[in-house]
Amino acid sequence: MTHYMRLDEEPRSIRREHSSRKLHLFCILSGLMNMGFLWLLTTHPRNCLTSGHEPYIYSPAEHAVEHKIVKFTRGFADDIPIYERPPSPAVDEAWHELYSVAETKIPKSEAMRMPNRTWPIGRDPGNYMFALDVFHQLHCLDTLRKELHPGHNYTHVSAPHLRHCIGAIRQALMCSADISTVVFQWSEKHQRALQRDDIVHVCRDFNRIRGWASEHTFVPQDTDFTVFVEDDLTVPAFS
Repeated sequence: MTHYMRLDEEPRSIRREHSSRKLHLFCILSGLMNMGFLWLLTTHPRNCLTSGHEPYIYSPAEHAVEHKIVKFTRGFADDIPIYERPPSPAVDEAWHELYSVAETKIPKSEAMRMPNRTWPIGRDPGNYMFALDVFHQLHCLDTLRKELHPGHNYTHVSAPHLRHCIGAIRQALMCSADISTVVFQWSEKHQRALQRDDIVHVCRDFNRIRGWASEHTFVPQDTDFTVFVEDDLTVPAFS
């Protein structure tokens, strides 16, 4: 019996060829999509999410971040670090040393990856100034410390400045939202359960981050902030 092929029926070899073409096209499109995603991830990381689906903002110092376990101090009796001791030249120097590397610089290639635009260094073309916020927060905390000792020849700061510093520290604490567990333990000496906040935390290694900043410092006194510098950095001024 003669078999007549319907008009809507294709030979098997042609169907196989069409399927092969579709598979080939799918592979090409898939590869292009993956390449596009990788390009977006590397060139615009501020618009991407991490694998844990947490918002991500690029920081030039992120590769310097390492974590370690740190036991906090209470600041009472014989457990008082130098930072909580009465004012002295040694105490002042210890505080200043914490944030003395605040003024840092990065090349344009890294400045373009930051979420907000920053200012170019006029006398150092191709580099941009910025500061890690931890140093700003420590400076603010030191400012509040000095206000506790008005008779120690510290420079008095205005109420708006103090309000700014309190807000900066409050927001930093709420941002990090430390979930380490403060506990209560029985004290034979006081015959009652007392709060113990000298507990262990998982902390970013501050000395490592400070070390990174110290390698990228610049002298702000060499920069005239009243002089406009023409700049083509393609980053939003605010976001």
